[in-house]
Amino acid sequence: MKKPALIAALLGTAMGVLPAAPAAAQSFRFHDDHVLGTSFDMIVVAAEEGLANLAADAARQTIARLDGVLSGWRGDSELAALNRAARAVASPDLFDVIARGEQWREQTGGAFSLRLGALLNGEGEAGAIAAAPVTLNEDSRMIERPSSVTFAVDGLAKGYIVDRALEAARAVPGTQGVMIDIGGDLRCWGQAPGASGWRIGVAACHDAADNDAPGAVLNLTDKAVATSGRGLRDTMILEPSTGRRADGVTLATAVADNAADADALASAFSVMAPEEGIALADSLPGVAAQIVAANGDVHVSRAWTQMAANTPKQDASNKEVGPVRLAANGAPWPTGFSLKIDYEIPQLSGGRRPRDPYVVVWVTDDAGNLVRTLTYLATKRRYIDENYVFWQRYGASRQDLVESVTRPTRPPGRYTLAWDGRDDAGKPVAQGRYTINVEAAREHGGHSLQHIDINLGAAGASGEAAAQDEIGATRAVYGKDQ
Repeated sequence: MKKPALIAALLGTAMGVLPAAPAAAQSFRFHDDHVLGTSFDMIVVAAEEGLANLAADAARQTIARLDGVLSGWRGDSELAALNRAARAVASPDLFDVIARGEQWREQTGGAFSLRLGALLNGEGEAGAIAAAPVTLNEDSRMIERPSSVTFAVDGLAKGYIVDRALEAARAVPGTQGVMIDIGGDLRCWGQAPGASGWRIGVAACHDAADNDAPGAVLNLTDKAVATSGRGLRDTMILEPSTGRRADGVTLATAVADNAADADALASAFSVMAPEEGIALADSLPGVAAQIVAANGDVHVSRAWTQMAANTPKQDASNKEVGPVRLAANGAPWPTGFSLKIDYEIPQLSGGRRPRDPYVVVWVTDDAGNLVRTLTYLATKRRYIDENYVFWQRYGASRQDLVESVTRPTRPPGRYTLAWDGRDDAGKPVAQGRYTINVEAAREHGGHSLQHIDINLGAAGASGEAAAQDEIGATRAVYGKDQ
């Protein structure tokens, strides 16, 4: 992925020759696994790939440096040293994180806290920890803590690292726009790949399939988003005041001017009653929130409704457009039915370390026409035609479609996709016989293609495809959602 630096070539001009017009900005995508224990995704908007690579490298270096400062899992981190000492002079980064944590603890009435280390280990008493005196000296960066307080900074540190990484990337000359997402903590800045700004999808529920449509789409400029809840960033969310597991909120999403604040607020909203969380969001400038309660109720702040882009489509007469008539007036899928597709990326061994495969999954009707493209896993866009069956039949003429469904490649493991019975234009399809197609190709590797023919009618159905070289066994199950 790394390319030679192009700054000198881009800035230099031949003597006596007028400089050429600047190249149009392009978007370049980067994906790494096992970054801060999760995944790293980045989009850089720049005129040249070399500049984008420089920005990505600057972000990666910042992340690696701050992992050595803020990691709660490394015994050699600066945070670990602080938790072993009664008092210590902290680096500017560690002091800033601890100070922000204490500020948010006060501003949220104790719903957010970085003092959860002992409680997460099943030790200490929540009330005593909350009341313990912690002293922060801004001039000397001295932090003094009693033995009852062990700092666990995960609720803010990841967002803080996203902020610093984005600032490092945007400092690279020629960088026009950046989006960094580390495990659900995200910040965007500057020019977006599309004219409508940075469009950020927000999950509708905590257990959505990989390709489920987002519950909301936000149009953002120079903002950060963080989501907290069951099955996401936090394996366990504790109420700092009691030490008990928080169970009143399923999913909480916060938008703020920086990722550290969004991170802290998402954690706080997961603990607070939804009405209290929304009231806090409405009281803070530049903050928006969506909170999904355990009973399924969705609460949104005033600013959230202004940022959300998924409003009903309207025609020229300013009336809502009604449902599109089904093709050939066929019977619709039964209410509540969907198709789940479980596929596997196998672990390969032997020889050089294999790259993760490019995988595309699409649906065709009984006549072989493309109905829906469910996902396209591809890291390097210039190689997406490695899946040549899909590309030659559909992709080359529908690059706008490919752009909308492309996601980073995945490491070995089992994954799930869902089809809601709508085509690529969003129109509901009729009952009938369809084919699920799965194609996988690997750089310096082979090529595999699976087909599952399945009748999607009034009753449930299922089908399977045997494992091949580049893709494991695939199973499709049609029926009523559980």
